[in-house]
Amino acid sequence: MTLRWHSTPLARTVLVGLVVAGTCLRLDWLATQSFHARERARVAEQVAALRSMLEQRLHLHLAPLAAGAAVVQLKPDLTQAQFQRLGQGLLKEAPAVRTLALSPNAVVRHVFPPDQAGHLHTIPTLAEVEQSARDGTLRLAGPMPLADGGLGMVARRPVYLDPDSRLQFWGFVSAVIDYERFMALAAPLLAAPDIAFALRHVSPGGAPRAVFHGAPATFDVLSETALIATPDGFWQVGARPRGGWEQPRPYSLPLRLLMLAVVLLTGAATWLLRARGLRNKMLLRKLESGEAARVQWVADTSHELRTPITILATHLDAMQDGIIAPTPDKLAVLSDTVKEMERLVTDLHVLARADAGAQALLCQQVDVAELCSEVAAAFAPRLASHPLHYRLIDELAPGCLVQGDRQRLGQVLTNLIGNSLRYTDAGGALHLTLALAGPHIVIRVEDSAPGVPDAALPRLFERFFRVDESRSRASGGSGLGLAICEAIVAGHGGRLQASHSPLGGLRIDILLPAHAPHAHHGDCS
Repeated sequence: MTLRWHSTPLARTVLVGLVVAGTCLRLDWLATQSFHARERARVAEQVAALRSMLEQRLHLHLAPLAAGAAVVQLKPDLTQAQFQRLGQGLLKEAPAVRTLALSPNAVVRHVFPPDQAGHLHTIPTLAEVEQSARDGTLRLAGPMPLADGGLGMVARRPVYLDPDSRLQFWGFVSAVIDYERFMALAAPLLAAPDIAFALRHVSPGGAPRAVFHGAPATFDVLSETALIATPDGFWQVGARPRGGWEQPRPYSLPLRLLMLAVVLLTGAATWLLRARGLRNKMLLRKLESGEAARVQWVADTSHELRTPITILATHLDAMQDGIIAPTPDKLAVLSDTVKEMERLVTDLHVLARADAGAQALLCQQVDVAELCSEVAAAFAPRLASHPLHYRLIDELAPGCLVQGDRQRLGQVLTNLIGNSLRYTDAGGALHLTLALAGPHIVIRVEDSAPGVPDAALPRLFERFFRVDESRSRASGGSGLGLAICEAIVAGHGGRLQASHSPLGGLRIDILLPAHAPHAHHGDCS
């Protein structure tokens, strides 16, 4: 039977392992992508929270300038005392505003609180004044160093006595915003241990300017950004994870090791299940083969017993009906038939005990050369009358013994020599050769023509098997002799081998363990 490569246990295990490994890798990739997507969403959420907070704070701290401009439009000639009360009220809701000032005609006149006048920067240039007079734009500069060493932002709002026409330019309402106080609420976000934030100015046209918080590298092509509208352009917030976007997800190494363990366990389980399946198939085939052999054994036994039983029944019925007389010759036929049945039943009993591993073998040290001579001597009259040329070739060293049952081994030799006498043509040859081959003593029984067909050699030791033509049932025998020989030799820890003989007939090799006086093989104990 030809097996395809993918039907072998190893190939199937590899295929299952590849499928599981591919699935694990795909799941790992999806988990990594999902982790990075969640990280980007988390960073974007933090950027949105920071932008919202800074926009609210900026609106809150620029509100006093709009309120101050509205008061000046109603009362341009505020006194110092009036402005102090105004400043005290306006700065209650803007804790980061350190200084509020009025600058009519771009000249600082009133400052609240009075001791903070030094924080105000120089008055605007003439060009800045003219530009503010034309467009009425609120300016916000900074963060920049203040006189006391801190950081601050300076906001200036132009004031017009006729806001609709913007023809009567009055001056400026200015404020100094403490940068550290302004960013106080946002500090926990900006100091996040796993996210790097940065802030920079962006021109009204969108061109990036100087970074005033964080590292410039934060604004790379992959960072999450957001714009905050200011009176003088934009601030841009940028953020990214401190370890980069490609950082491994938490517990990735243990999870990958777990996936590897899953792949290995799946492969091992597949291999074991496949091996168990093959073993079960082999056991099933063995059981089926054993069942088939048992059925065949019963059928063959019934067939072998049917012939003598039929002979007995026929003769007895004929005698009872008076067809034939019970003469001594007829009774002798019946006696021979009974003896044949007795031999068959005895042979079946021997094989049954061999199958059950319960052969009764009385083991002792046996000189095989002496045993062969005794068996050959018993066949001497038949060898002379057949006639066959018998020869014993002893190549064993003196004292080379086997551990075995002398009677049973003699039975094996008797069966094999008897087969040669029964089937070999008259005038042929029968040779017994004794030799040592490694750990075994070899007893070789070979004869001359006729031989055994090639197809019959592997089946010679099957029960009830007979070779056709010259070695047929007509020559005698039940077909159990070689099977019994094989069972006896196996009980001695040996084996039988059949092959063609150079003499032209059959060669049977008996291999028995040598030099083992204390060894135990099979049922030999």
